[in-house]
Amino acid sequence: MGGLARICKMYGSMEVSDANGKKVTWLWDYKNDKPRLKSEMTKEEIAESEKAKWQQIKTQMSGS
Repeated sequence: MGGLARICKMYGSMEVSDANGKKVTWLWDYKNDKPRLKSEMTKEEIAESEKAKWQQIKTQMSGS
């Protein structure tokens, strides 16, 4: 797993500046298990990712 993916997975998201100084936000897509640009995700995809994140947390909590 590369640096961007590792940071996004640990923190859920990160905001960085591109080559032109424009800020972009990378989100961890919990449904597809990969980092994605927030600007390229629909509201539905973000909601599905959040749902998957909380389902993973619920599974971890009940497995302990």
